[in-house]
Amino acid sequence: MNMIQTRRKKAAVLVLMAVLLLAGAGFRFYDTGRSLYEKIQLFSEILRQINRDYVDEKDPTELIDNAIKGMVSGLDPHTTYLSADEFEKWNQSYEGYSGIGIAFDIIRQKITVMSVFREGPSDRAGLMPGDRIVAINGKSVVGMKRDDVPLKLMGPRGSMVTISVERRGWDRLKDFTIVRDEIHVESIPFAFMIKPGIGYINIDRFSSTTGSELEEKLNKLENLGMRSLIIDLRQNGGGYLDAAVDVVDKFLPGNRRIVFTQGRISESYREFFSTAQTTHPMIPVIVLIDRISASASEIVAGALQDWDRALIVGETSFGKGLVQSQYRFRDGSTLLMTTAKYYTPTGRLIQRPFDDKSQEEYYTEVWNDSLRQTRDKNISENREVFYSKILNRRVYGGGGITPDIFFNTRQDTVSQIVRRMIFHPERLFYTFVEDYLKDPLDSDMELNEFIKTYHPNGKVRQHFLAHVRKHGFEITDEEYTRNQSLILFMLKQTIANKVWGDEARYKVQVLRDYPLLESLDYMAAAEQLLAKAYSQTAVAGQSH
Repeated sequence: MNMIQTRRKKAAVLVLMAVLLLAGAGFRFYDTGRSLYEKIQLFSEILRQINRDYVDEKDPTELIDNAIKGMVSGLDPHTTYLSADEFEKWNQSYEGYSGIGIAFDIIRQKITVMSVFREGPSDRAGLMPGDRIVAINGKSVVGMKRDDVPLKLMGPRGSMVTISVERRGWDRLKDFTIVRDEIHVESIPFAFMIKPGIGYINIDRFSSTTGSELEEKLNKLENLGMRSLIIDLRQNGGGYLDAAVDVVDKFLPGNRRIVFTQGRISESYREFFSTAQTTHPMIPVIVLIDRISASASEIVAGALQDWDRALIVGETSFGKGLVQSQYRFRDGSTLLMTTAKYYTPTGRLIQRPFDDKSQEEYYTEVWNDSLRQTRDKNISENREVFYSKILNRRVYGGGGITPDIFFNTRQDTVSQIVRRMIFHPERLFYTFVEDYLKDPLDSDMELNEFIKTYHPNGKVRQHFLAHVRKHGFEITDEEYTRNQSLILFMLKQTIANKVWGDEARYKVQVLRDYPLLESLDYMAAAEQLLAKAYSQTAVAGQSH
């Protein structure tokens, strides 16, 4: 049997399987005449004709995958079908993966360790940021493409991989044999005291470990004297509903409804309540949201707003109030299908309307500033009005979470020319700090002093200009002068990262995070909200 005959036979089998599966899927063909059955036959015939006569040979399994994706795309913007490979990549952000526990970049054609996951396999083995991996299991990986690196470093838990590492100051390579383990990417990358008494926690996503991570971060900040808190959910597109419930549970007294879900079938109705066991001291809380904050982020912001427990500051959130259930199939593919809508404690549906929009319009309208400003200005006319549970404040449903206070300032933007510097193949900021600033700081300088006082001097500025031009980056003296403030700031961030690590880099970034700095001015309003909503007796009773 030749190749074409083999592929045709394969296609015929796939068509037959598709028809049989659909026939057994609970469809009542004769309730609608025979229209559905006839459409299935038509699909089978079209697939057969494509496989037989189309000008280029096509993989019939790929055609069927595309057909499935086309089918689910007509349901709602958030129902999606993922192949086995697509699901594995998607799932790593929420469930983790098995590997060695590093973040990396390709710099000067070598795998460069940018950060080492705390208490992970590489951390235990002694790898450090700045190390360069030049061989894996005895084979050179110099020049390897970025997408190919995980294929070499990831593997089954308990398996071993040997990497050859070069490090500044070593005169020869050193081999590390690392036992792969389960790696959970931290969903809370940063938690620190942003000002005396004011804690800051950045939740990047809602994963299977978010609840336990938050418990650890809260305890750490409380031990440092935290008396109020900012929770940053900006750019957080969501994640697991259960993780959002775990987060809210830290801040509400027991037996308060956090969220409920409801769909077409009775099994989709679920209610989630807070418990008294995990509640932390009732301190003032500000929650930051923006137009990207979605799904689980909106559950957190909506519940804390409905219970008058936190002041919500920022922009109107994305507006995703649909719950996706996972349906895994034998080939590893997965259907993420909307099975319910979620509602805040007051009964608000947060989902933004989508019926009259294309998928492109649905996802891009969040960036339309004039449309958003019009909706926010006339919000009582455009959105259904609800009232918070304790103070009877107005809150709004049907289009995301509307903040109690809108930002007056905007996030600082990066100019196009500096953006090209950042993503230049030579990673110009990183390589400059590595090459020219081998000992850039007074060894006794502490991070807080560096953040407050350090500014790259004129010599550093000239060296950096020479560095970028040496590597073929075209920039005029005028362009360099115009962008110099931002360039020097990026250098300061890179130095902080090299000397003290990723959290230090982020603390420097806060200096230009104008909305975050603005939110500090609203802490008094958060204190007033807490005082009005919860009596002194209730506050005293919630400490642990």
